[in-house]
Amino acid sequence: MSVPNLAMWCASAVASAWKGSQLVRLPDDKGLRVITACSALVFLALTAQLAAGSDSAARMPSDQLPKLFQNVVLTFFFALLIMLLQSMVDSEALGSHGPVEVVIACATSCGLIVAFAAADTNAAGFSYESANSTAALLFYLIGNLYMAYATMRGAKLARRAADQAQSRVRLSLLVAGAGLVVCCLGTHVPRIVSTSSRLVFQRDAIPGTATWTTPVLAIGIAVFFLGIGYPGARTGLVKARLWFRDRQRYRQLWPLWSALYNAFPDIALLPPTSPTRDALRVRHMRLHFYRRVIECRDGLVCASPYLDDEPTNSGSSTHRLRAALHRSLTSKPSAAVSVVAEPTESGMEADIDQLLELSRRLSAE
Repeated sequence: MSVPNLAMWCASAVASAWKGSQLVRLPDDKGLRVITACSALVFLALTAQLAAGSDSAARMPSDQLPKLFQNVVLTFFFALLIMLLQSMVDSEALGSHGPVEVVIACATSCGLIVAFAAADTNAAGFSYESANSTAALLFYLIGNLYMAYATMRGAKLARRAADQAQSRVRLSLLVAGAGLVVCCLGTHVPRIVSTSSRLVFQRDAIPGTATWTTPVLAIGIAVFFLGIGYPGARTGLVKARLWFRDRQRYRQLWPLWSALYNAFPDIALLPPTSPTRDALRVRHMRLHFYRRVIECRDGLVCASPYLDDEPTNSGSSTHRLRAALHRSLTSKPSAAVSVVAEPTESGMEADIDQLLELSRRLSAE
């Protein structure tokens, strides 16, 4: 089991699981369904590739059977991918080009099956690096011919689709297309030349393709998946940044919120949790943060009838608030209403900034 093969398998497993989780949330997204199917097909193909190199393969009727399965699955993966990209470039042309891609994939699969059946697959000479029989060489030639066609056509369609797409999707398609070009020129074209020369001239025109093309293929697949995953990864990074910011501000509001809640328990929109559980809160951070903002502002409204008439300034607002909270336990509210932490500008963020500043001063005292 080589490191590049294992790296490709891990990348495809992550991509397949990620797209599957997105499909669960958005089951009606047709484009996402196709991308998820493509990712799953790549995962199955690379799983078969690992199985072909494992010890368990020796117990199969042919220890090269997973290799046939891998190549057949990849043909249908690229047929789906090309059809998806064609729909993005020209949806009207999909009706004429789509069946052609299916026919090419089926013809390639049939050719692979026939060559596989004719070859002595249990012989040591069936592996790519040591293949010497006509049937074995044809098997690899057919597979690489189709892969060269599919990767180059996929890269061309990805480029055309990028020209019609918005900025983030454009970059994603360009990166994915670049990965397909790397696979085509760095792996499949050299292997076509190698197998053709071995088949016709009984010598290898490009020695060592079994060794150096595999890492190049791994790089191309990694770049391809990077392109596919870029929009989702970028969205995930933005969401992570917002989560950390909301969590930080949620914790910063704790001194103000706890002081107001102790005086006015009715401000809690939901039953409060323990400080330990509150500190370990992870899910729905934005919802909990804005709920705490609302509760803090409600608490200040409840405290406003107990405030004295001392002018508000940065040095006295916390003192006035603490005095008001203490007064609320023993005195009746007055008719006058004062405001603490009044925003100087309109908007939710200005209000949040004033609450955070007040909470920080309470915590510092």
